[in-house]
Amino acid sequence: MASFKLQIYKYTLVAAVLFELGSLPFLGFDLRFLYGLVFGTCVSVMSFAALIFMSKTVLRSGKKGMAVLGYFVRLPLYGIGFYLCMRTGVIAGIACLFGFMTATVAIIYVHGVKAKYSMGRKVRPEVQEEFEREDRERELKKERGQEWEEEQNDYMI
Repeated sequence: MASFKLQIYKYTLVAAVLFELGSLPFLGFDLRFLYGLVFGTCVSVMSFAALIFMSKTVLRSGKKGMAVLGYFVRLPLYGIGFYLCMRTGVIAGIACLFGFMTATVAIIYVHGVKAKYSMGRKVRPEVQEEFEREDRERELKKERGQEWEEEQNDYMI
């Protein structure tokens, strides 16, 4: 999971740099645009980290309501970030919206574009071993969970 996050963070920064480079012919070097882009990118990265944390929490606990709580934690981050940038200026607000898209662009690139071009490639043996180990652990947890539920049902009868 750590390599997945690092890869997304890396491409998030690449997307932010590309957005900044794309603005140069239209705006020149504008500090307000840079401010909004950096602020929006930071909010996007924090939201992505919160999404990962809440997803792990939901998967561990099995409480689906936690996903809604995670949404209501992330949504104000975007609102506050956009509000602060708009107070600086319209250009900063627009740049903030571009910053919000950086993590999404990174995810689309890593799992869409890059994955399409790497189809048919072999997975490194150490990575394949890690995937297989995680699958075995997940199966063991499921078996233990089912045994525990059966035990509880026996006591309830």
